[in-house]
Amino acid sequence: MGRHISLGYQIATCGGLSEVENRRTREQYTKHAKEFGSFCKREFGCRDFEDCRPFIQEYSKVLIDKQVSASTIHTYLAAICRAWQVPMHEIEKPRRISARNTRSRGVKRSDARVDARASASQPLVDFQKVVGIRRSELRNLRGGSFKQDESGYWCVEVLKGKGGKYQLQRIPESQVAFIRAYFDGRHAYVFSKDELNNKIDLHALRAQAARERYHEYEHRLRTDPIYRHKLESEIRARWRLYNKRRFDPKDVIGEYRLRGPNRELALKKGLPVVYDRMALMAVSIFHLSHWRLDVTVSNYMLAS
Repeated sequence: MGRHISLGYQIATCGGLSEVENRRTREQYTKHAKEFGSFCKREFGCRDFEDCRPFIQEYSKVLIDKQVSASTIHTYLAAICRAWQVPMHEIEKPRRISARNTRSRGVKRSDARVDARASASQPLVDFQKVVGIRRSELRNLRGGSFKQDESGYWCVEVLKGKGGKYQLQRIPESQVAFIRAYFDGRHAYVFSKDELNNKIDLHALRAQAARERYHEYEHRLRTDPIYRHKLESEIRARWRLYNKRRFDPKDVIGEYRLRGPNRELALKKGLPVVYDRMALMAVSIFHLSHWRLDVTVSNYMLAS
């Protein structure tokens, strides 16, 4: 009788996970999928990969009973459903309410640390206030990562962003010369390990940059009647190049109104409850690479 292949190995090498291109994402997905596998083995005696499939819903219920946050449950299930190739909408799970997000909101104990202050890496902070990308993306920037996009705007080039996606982070025209100075055209990293070894809240700076870009777009759309057509053309051009989904004109027409907990949170903070859809989409595509209005509002417009 041949030796039985361990459940952990079966999970790690399954097609659903091996197809995930980004290494960090694949490692996280594998970790969460293996935790689910251990649960199935412990609670139901599962020894083979396919034996676990029927218990995904049961695992979701266990996480809910343990009062794990809706956002964390979603993260775990995303990995599990990817591994077992199960559509997430088939699994009952708690609804994520963005108003309950805590990342980069309010004062945290880590904010008092010396290495959380701007002085810990001032050039990094100054750069992030304008560009607003993730720490992992900052870590991989090279001296040649500055180029023009399909519409002629200068951008910071991120070869592998979240999920391994290519993105071009558009720079405001008034800041092009300042950001260009960080790039010498060579292959060396823009920021050293020491410059990135800190607890600076880079996500908060990313959100701050996104809000500033939104106000710039909204102001120009409101004061320049010709600009709306131009900006929509730029959005469509970027969409054709990097998004496989069909472009829906409704996403850039009219107002985006907050409702429910998000509206309550915005009113409590004295923030707008109505946004220009086109300005939001421009921020989401050119400065966040999320391509979604709801994520842009909940994680960035309301993150203060």
